[in-house]
Amino acid sequence: MYRRAALLAAGTLFAAAAPGFAQADDPQVNAQYRVFAHGFHVADASASYKLTPWGYGITTHLVAGGLLSILISMDVTSHAEGRFENGWVAPMNFGSGGYSRGKTRHVEVTYQNGAPVVTQLTPPENDRLPVPDDEKRNAIDTLSAMALLLNTIEQTGHCDGASRIFDGLRLTSMTVHGPIDAKVPEGSGEVFLGKSLRCDFVGQQIAGFIKDSSHLAEMKAPRKGSAWFQSMPGLGLVAVRIEFDHPKIGHMIAVLSRIPQKM
Repeated sequence: MYRRAALLAAGTLFAAAAPGFAQADDPQVNAQYRVFAHGFHVADASASYKLTPWGYGITTHLVAGGLLSILISMDVTSHAEGRFENGWVAPMNFGSGGYSRGKTRHVEVTYQNGAPVVTQLTPPENDRLPVPDDEKRNAIDTLSAMALLLNTIEQTGHCDGASRIFDGLRLTSMTVHGPIDAKVPEGSGEVFLGKSLRCDFVGQQIAGFIKDSSHLAEMKAPRKGSAWFQSMPGLGLVAVRIEFDHPKIGHMIAVLSRIPQKM
């Protein structure tokens, strides 16, 4: 369960960290984050990304860190590519793979006529209810959803929107509102403080549940969260902090640990 929550936090931050619009010849940008749960450092995350007016590409890497590295092994890499079309995103592919929950796992998703299609899932997760095709039609992946958020902010000045997110296993309904002017909270080793723009979101899993789960009511409950953005020279808006509540782990926080580097 730690892996799922940490991966969601990292995935959200990675895409949110991307600069609003890079020029075609701009290098990729690398950002580093630290993820905390209940005040303990549980994971380290990095992302290489690039956004252009016409598309995006993001690769992320998440490893167990701090307390979590003592308890379990986790090393997961994810990627997404897609295009911007008429104020929306058209994902091309999404994938995630590595060692987690005691096994090497891999999922790949491609998009056919706007619908996500799982082309690889190893090992099979037969204890989980499959997401019906009609429910995941027009769904996008987590990284594409956050690329959409940054594109919306840059184009309209707000982050209001809604989407369905499919990660190859689970389907989540996500709504986002804002931004509002807010100061970055302190208490998790934040490097970047002061004024920011805050976007608030609510995520709710709606399909892809474990069969006969005793935690079904908890997994179906809506979960609130927030992301704080600051403008950085040459990068545009960057997410410096994100937090949300996970049904099993509780409150989670991820913070940007240094100024993102162009590579």
